[in-house]
Amino acid sequence: MTSSYGIPLTETPMTTPSYLKDQGISRQNEFSRRVLSKGDTLYYSGDEADTVYRVEEGLLKLSIDLVTGKERITSIAGPGDLIGAITPAHITYQETAEALSPNVVLQATSSKTVGEDLKEQLSAAAGVQLLRMRDTLEDSELPVPSRLARTFVRLGQRFGNISEDKTVHLTLPLTQDNLAAIVGAARETTTAILSEMREDGLLEGTRGHYSFNMMTLNDFASEAAFMY
Repeated sequence: MTSSYGIPLTETPMTTPSYLKDQGISRQNEFSRRVLSKGDTLYYSGDEADTVYRVEEGLLKLSIDLVTGKERITSIAGPGDLIGAITPAHITYQETAEALSPNVVLQATSSKTVGEDLKEQLSAAAGVQLLRMRDTLEDSELPVPSRLARTFVRLGQRFGNISEDKTVHLTLPLTQDNLAAIVGAARETTTAILSEMREDGLLEGTRGHYSFNMMTLNDFASEAAFMY
């Protein structure tokens, strides 16, 4: 069976996975499995918000279309994140969710049959979403170098492998277009600043494979807020 967007769906209700039980989500909610390939859209902004998704494997980008027609990535969702209909205040999805990884696996349940245990999880997810939106608003007032550095620090904290000396090894399926859409800058500007950061020894790597020192890059982000 496929969704309205041609995405293969497995509709057979599944028993609650053990990792969901560990997080306090019981059989009050029936979960079905969704599997996406890179570039598949899970849902579009403006669609009826009728499903809660928990990311089990892979990464998705959550984005909105600005009045200028440009895409702005508001968040990267990864394993353990709840997305979709996470608050009853919105009857439509507030962003578009698209798979970034070659293989994205999610557990889905109807927002109309959410049990009390999952409601608590959704409340926490809504709080996290607000914090990420606050970061986006704060970034919008900063120069692009500071925005880019702050973005790498946040991505490193969430998805990176951090060694004892605070060196972060970050492997994400993000293109420079994606990075530009996250920081809200032109691709050319983002590419130029990435090159400068490499030349200054703040960042190593390219094409989704990066390494940097968390403390050094965080300090640079603070300094760059007043340098440019």
